[in-house]
Amino acid sequence: MTPERWETIKESVKKQFTVIEQGNEDLIVETADGQIKQGTAEFVVFESPLGRTKLQFQKKPKMEEKKYFYSKREGDAARVEYKFSEKETVFTFKAYKWDDIEDEWREIDPKTFE
Repeated sequence: MTPERWETIKESVKKQFTVIEQGNEDLIVETADGQIKQGTAEFVVFESPLGRTKLQFQKKPKMEEKKYFYSKREGDAARVEYKFSEKETVFTFKAYKWDDIEDEWREIDPKTFE
């Protein structure tokens, strides 16, 4: 997914459906050191034949390295450290459907569109 393709999808959604909400949000990840902002996401929420739907375009730095640290001491936890690129960016597209029963967004499996 490219930023240009995302803009095309957004315009298509705006023409075909009633947009409820749109904007940007931070992608927050919970780590041992607390919450860390990992990237940003642009989203659009609209009513579709599937129900309330959310499309999200995420921008994050590319992960370059993942290190595992283990401890053999009893009661000591293992941890993972990530190293992210300062130059390269990864774009991800996700679709969600609102679940009225659970009162939260559920990610739509891309295989359902094949």
